[in-house]
Amino acid sequence: MSKQFISYLMVLMVLFSVLLVVPKTEAQKRCRKELMPGTQCLLAKCREVCLNTLKGFGTCIEKPPDSDRYTCNCFYNCSAP
Repeated sequence: MSKQFISYLMVLMVLFSVLLVVPKTEAQKRCRKELMPGTQCLLAKCREVCLNTLKGFGTCIEKPPDSDRYTCNCFYNCSAP
């Protein structure tokens, strides 16, 4: 009984210490900006422009839905310029 109690106590101490050590992080706010509006999206060009201008990730999104027209959208951290 004593060994089992000590084992539970050790597990509890390890768990508590891990919870104290884990740094508290704030999630970065993500923003979206439409790049090159009015032009058909080319994925390679979209990603290049997005990375160079906003240091983000560019992707083509259908707009309006079910239209076969795609626009370049850049997702980036809002703190970025």
